[in-house]
Amino acid sequence: MEVPSLVDALYVELRERILTGALPGGTGVTEMDLATQYSVARPTAKASMERLVHEGLLRRGSHKTAKVPVLDTDDILDLYRTRTYLEREVMRALAEQRLVPDAARRSVQELYDLEADSPLTDVVNVDVAFHSALVDALGSPRMNRLYRSLTAEVRLCMAQVQTHHLLAPRRIADEHAAILDRIEHGDVEGVLTHIAEHLEAACTRLIKHIESIEPAGE
Repeated sequence: MEVPSLVDALYVELRERILTGALPGGTGVTEMDLATQYSVARPTAKASMERLVHEGLLRRGSHKTAKVPVLDTDDILDLYRTRTYLEREVMRALAEQRLVPDAARRSVQELYDLEADSPLTDVVNVDVAFHSALVDALGSPRMNRLYRSLTAEVRLCMAQVQTHHLLAPRRIADEHAAILDRIEHGDVEGVLTHIAEHLEAACTRLIKHIESIEPAGE
């Protein structure tokens, strides 16, 4: 069994803290702080941070200070618009073949098995696994790479939704089950409509929440 490197271990630790809100949006992260906190060399801290910057889970400002991003309305609209373009074509291909991957079915059942107060990471992990299973079913390495490039920001966005209890696991499961039903029956137009509505609803819920907590006048 391969032992993870210090870079890998620190990357996983920081990624989890960002996605669970332990490092909230706007938090600054420096190589020196990480090196001190985790007793690692600065090059190790830097390498871990660079992986997170590449994934979009850290951003560097004009003075190269890395911060956990605060996704604003434009970020969320662009992310979900991109997801919709990509996932509609995935759904089209799957419905034309009536191809329902077993991994997607398992993800739906896992969501039904979750409690309403299940840990945030459990809900987000299963949700992402469902959508990733559909993309994987096409068997396209390039499509997989393209979708994976969005996944980190998708997880961050979904984590913000779940943090504020805007969507229950059972509701997500019902929507995912409906998507699979349309694929299984070869209902191309139906699945295209449903995936677009599914993603638009998630986007709208998050944007409304963000707008509701913005200080007046901003």
